[in-house]
Amino acid sequence: MRFSSDEERFTLLNERLYTPVVSDILDSLGFLNQAMRHDIRPLHTDFVVVGRARTALWIEEAKVRDNPYLNEIRLIDSLRPGDVTVHSTDLSWNIAPWGELLSTASKMRGSTGAVVDALTRDVKQIINMNFPVFARGIKPVDSKGRGYVEAIDVTIPCGDITVRPNEVVFGDYDGIVVIPQEVEDEVLSRALEKVSGENKTRRELLDGKLLAEVYEKYGIL
Repeated sequence: MRFSSDEERFTLLNERLYTPVVSDILDSLGFLNQAMRHDIRPLHTDFVVVGRARTALWIEEAKVRDNPYLNEIRLIDSLRPGDVTVHSTDLSWNIAPWGELLSTASKMRGSTGAVVDALTRDVKQIINMNFPVFARGIKPVDSKGRGYVEAIDVTIPCGDITVRPNEVVFGDYDGIVVIPQEVEDEVLSRALEKVSGENKTRRELLDGKLLAEVYEKYGIL
């Protein structure tokens, strides 16, 4: 199945799919390392992030530059509707690159969320504005003097996987998966089929049939 637009893809992911089924399909196609590390979590249980990756490559440093926010401002101001910022921070526990004002600016540009392989702050404000942020932890520090965005829209490591610009990012309470562009429509089509099979499996289990019997019939677990 081919989808005509990102709007159609993103609506499907938001309304009918979930990360475990997408991860299963990626596994079946040989993409075994597309789910981010377990500790990058949504700030709220209901947060779902769907969109195209806009990447930021961070470096940790202990100095204050003359223009410490240069590249992150460039990134935020260039966001388009449906973009998701994805941040690498060298596994630092010292950098909190995300907060309320970046969330506000991103939301106004049409961004649908942020994924941060580090820390975030201003959590209550972010939750109140209903802007989906996924992060590894919470800390009230600024990034200035601790880290710097060295490059944007480049291939980065994030959550122990590789993220390339414009790949589809999909996150919910179970975690985050990144779908390679070359298989994105195939993944979505197969995921829809698997969801249909899971619904049939669930109905028959609720009718009291044995798991072995239902698994033999549908091959889904």
